[in-house]
Amino acid sequence: MMLAISCKYILLKSEGVKQPALESHKSLSKFLLSKGIDTSEILCFRDTFALNTFYRTSFKVPDAHFFNKDKKFVDYRQSIKDCNGMVSVFIENIDSVNLELPIEGKFLDDYLNNLVIEKTGHEFVLENQEYDVYMVVYWAKYLGKVNKRKVYDWQELVKKAKQNGKRIRTLLVSVDYQEMWGISKDQIPEFDY
Repeated sequence: MMLAISCKYILLKSEGVKQPALESHKSLSKFLLSKGIDTSEILCFRDTFALNTFYRTSFKVPDAHFFNKDKKFVDYRQSIKDCNGMVSVFIENIDSVNLELPIEGKFLDDYLNNLVIEKTGHEFVLENQEYDVYMVVYWAKYLGKVNKRKVYDWQELVKKAKQNGKRIRTLLVSVDYQEMWGISKDQIPEFDY
């Protein structure tokens, strides 16, 4: 008997993509440290309602949102159909963030209202310092190697931009399901990849 396995399934398995699990500060830190990513500030959504609101906005993960020096949202996409592959191009031309017309009514503070510090569960408050660009990066441990080609590459591009004098504030937001929310494993939805 021959099994019918889809190409999509094989691709996802080879990339290490799996169903989401409950994560903790320890599990996320261990994962990020193994990839050489700074773990001093891991953010997540405050609760399942905030996470589900994020998923309903139709943003893909991993992804990034950019905000100009006035903390106004600037979309990196030329078209709503553009994929997150354009994030790298936008970072490489980071000066353009403040030249682009911001999206009306979308501000960084609105995005930050639903975030907490993953380690403590305390509300996240952005320090009172000015930056040229604010970049909010959404990632998930369950995406496996997909993070490597996206999030980690973006981190390296930001690091180079900072070395060239650009003032960029990056916020890493885990979209994983969190143990601190007090939910059980059976409350995590099965994703249909």
